[in-house]
Amino acid sequence: MSLPAWWQVVRPHEDIKKGTLSESIFAADLGDVLIGTAPEEYKDPRLFFGKTYLTQGLKSLIRNVVERLTIGQGDPIIQLQTPFGGGKTHALLSLYHLVKTPGQVSHFAQIRELLPNIDKLSGQKVAAFVGTMADPIRGRTPWGAIAEQLGCYEVVKEHDKMRIAPGKERLKEILQKSGPALILIDELLEYVVKANRFEKEEKITQGQTLAFMQELSEVVATSDRSVLVVTLPASILEQYDEEAEKALMQLQKVLGRVESIYVPVEGIEIYEVIRKRLFEDLGDVTIHRQVAEAYFKLYQSLGNDVPREVRETAYREKIERAYPFHPEFIDVLYERWGSFQTFQRTRGVLRLLANVVKFLYDRRVSAPLIQSSMVELSDIPVRQEFIKHIGNEYNSVVDGDITGKAVQIDKEMGSEYEKYGIAKGLATSVFLYSFSGRGSSRGVNLPWLRVALLREGIPSTIVGDAVDKLEEALWYFHAEGRTYSFKNQPNLNRVIIDKEALIEVNDINDYFDKQLKRMLKGPLLDVYVWPRATSDIPDNRSLKLVVLSPEFRYGDVDTEKFVKELFDYAGVSFRIYRNTLFVVALDTAVYINLEQQIRRYLALKSIAEDASIPLAENAKIELQNRLKRAEDDIPDTVINAYRHIGWRSNGSIIWKDMGIATVGQYSSLTARIMDYLKKEERVLSSITVKAILDRGFAKDEEEKTIQEIYDVFLKTPGLPCLEKEDVLFEAVKNGVMNGLVGLRAGNRLYYREPFYSGLSVDMVVVKPERAEIEKEKSEAVPKGEVGGQIESPKSGFDIGGVDTRNSRSVFIPAGEQPLGQSDAPVVLPSNKMKGVYMKVTVPWDKISQIVNGVFRPLIQCGSELQVTVEIEAQTQKEIDSMTLENKVKETLRQINAQIVEWKELK
Repeated sequence: MSLPAWWQVVRPHEDIKKGTLSESIFAADLGDVLIGTAPEEYKDPRLFFGKTYLTQGLKSLIRNVVERLTIGQGDPIIQLQTPFGGGKTHALLSLYHLVKTPGQVSHFAQIRELLPNIDKLSGQKVAAFVGTMADPIRGRTPWGAIAEQLGCYEVVKEHDKMRIAPGKERLKEILQKSGPALILIDELLEYVVKANRFEKEEKITQGQTLAFMQELSEVVATSDRSVLVVTLPASILEQYDEEAEKALMQLQKVLGRVESIYVPVEGIEIYEVIRKRLFEDLGDVTIHRQVAEAYFKLYQSLGNDVPREVRETAYREKIERAYPFHPEFIDVLYERWGSFQTFQRTRGVLRLLANVVKFLYDRRVSAPLIQSSMVELSDIPVRQEFIKHIGNEYNSVVDGDITGKAVQIDKEMGSEYEKYGIAKGLATSVFLYSFSGRGSSRGVNLPWLRVALLREGIPSTIVGDAVDKLEEALWYFHAEGRTYSFKNQPNLNRVIIDKEALIEVNDINDYFDKQLKRMLKGPLLDVYVWPRATSDIPDNRSLKLVVLSPEFRYGDVDTEKFVKELFDYAGVSFRIYRNTLFVVALDTAVYINLEQQIRRYLALKSIAEDASIPLAENAKIELQNRLKRAEDDIPDTVINAYRHIGWRSNGSIIWKDMGIATVGQYSSLTARIMDYLKKEERVLSSITVKAILDRGFAKDEEEKTIQEIYDVFLKTPGLPCLEKEDVLFEAVKNGVMNGLVGLRAGNRLYYREPFYSGLSVDMVVVKPERAEIEKEKSEAVPKGEVGGQIESPKSGFDIGGVDTRNSRSVFIPAGEQPLGQSDAPVVLPSNKMKGVYMKVTVPWDKISQIVNGVFRPLIQCGSELQVTVEIEAQTQKEIDSMTLENKVKETLRQINAQIVEWKELK
């Protein structure tokens, strides 16, 4: 069962869905509320608490403040020392609205649950001072502003005008007159830095604000029911100097003696804060659990391919709490980007996520959760939320690599990639992980990339392959060890691109020519590379392969014209041996790829040889790996580029597509072509006698020389070619022995008899009918001297005990003399014998010829043969006893041979 898409379950707030969300709501603070310029969602207590999630830290803070104001219990001095953007504004506003207008928010369930006695909260006063809005020269001082809001300005009026801290007695008087009071001081460091600068210029005693804070904290601490809440940054911001750092340390020292530190937002509470603000309805929590369980099972099944953290049961709860976001996405924003002092953590995350949710909701992107790989960096509002923290130069990085090349990779790799945006999603996730305000923790490894990308329907095995493609294609994508990141400096790919631009077409052609010639070696074809004219190809009996240049590609009109001329002419003369010619042409699409491969190889080689190019050590290793891969890939592409082969058939040229060869199947182009020609039966390694008679003879021809027959196959388009003359020789020899053809050598006709001598092209092949007649006539002639006659030795011939004394006559070729050079039959005396015994020494590799030429004729005479084989084998090394026992003796036993004598020589 498929999981529902997140937008089918949750419902974003209307302002997010409609795109009317004002950027100002993410920039509002306590000062805006005080002067009435904040958005309604911050200014109106009911709207504010309707979209506020009370974290445990915030609950503790509220409970402490209310108890202090109502019954005098709790911490009187509280410091909100949060990371920049860590929820302090929400904490201050929560306290401000709750104490100032408790009646407007007491109906909220979360308030009632937190403060059962909220009705006691009535009449307490609130005073707030915001350092970023205060004017240290003409405006109220902190003591003047606070006293004025508590209705006691006259108490410190002179001190306010003179900008001198009033002292503890005046402050005690103010708190006594005002009654229980909540004093909120925000952005105090900002004011201190400005005030100190003014005090130096006016030569007034420095540190009045610090003195006031010490006095105020001591007075509030000893009061009955007043509370002081102060916010300080966790660290110095970039715009501050050493004086500011010194001031922060002094403030912390002043407040540190009496304060309690509260953290408004901790851990996974950020998920609830985000969900409350962005979504009006979170849907069925049962679906949340189902989705969390499905992702958890996925991570369990992947084992060590994903981080151990996501395989722990606690992460399942984390997914459920973050729904519809994947916690990995929120964490990278909060922990990496939140470390930028300009990002404003919670506020920045909310602003960014609001844009992401709107974009994905509008397009109904199908996914159970919103993951970092789904962030659409082509959406300008989304992109700017990142770019403004890292620099405008990264716009070109995003355009070129993520929304450009990565998208192209998805298109090229097919439906699986394009459907899910695999390459673009991974590139986006790497981008999000590439930056941190801390200067460290930049980049991401493969296990976390799987978490960022994988979801229902995406095969886990695709991630590694896609990252490899990004590393190959992207310019600003860097791989250092097993960590991937984007930088605004070009990586090795960019250097390669620059070098490729310098490679000339002539450089490519020169390398291609050399590579091609190395791949065109073979004994069966005479190869002619990139001929320019018909005269470049001789007209002879050899099989010839013409490899056309890139100028003549398959399917071009000019190619057809040129190839036809090659088949028809050899210079100014007509081509006679047309059937010996084969032509291969380049496939345009594959050749374009081959050109790019060669260009890439030459660029890599140039970089490797250029010592002036500064490359990191890992880049040098990667360069050598790429160079090796590029060089290894070219031969296969060359073979597949020359995939179209043509030959002449009757009046036309036949073209065949040899297809794509398996990688590494061939190292030689000629071997690939010869294999194909044999498979298509355009070149024959063997031929039947019937084919010779059917195709090599005209109907009225009864005999023909071997040369003439061979030439028929070489000259006639449409007939298959014979691999070499031996193919024809072998067929004729077999045909003669089996009575399928006769062979005339000189004045001797051979028919239905074996022979062992070599054939020559001037011998004549005779059709079987004619050969039969001639043979009968020749046997009818009385025996006499026809050429030299050899008498049989009285003792006969000894072939290991073969008894051939019943034989009438045997033709013995003298010393493997070619037939026709001594073609007179050698005839034994005409007297008939009862048998023959011969003992001869025969080369071991000729034993099969003894069977056909000696044993078979004697059996045809009705002889009963008894064969005794005498074998003596000696070696300079040693004969293994196991070989004798397990192979030699075992073979003899299996053929029922009787071992008459066995002697081992030492």
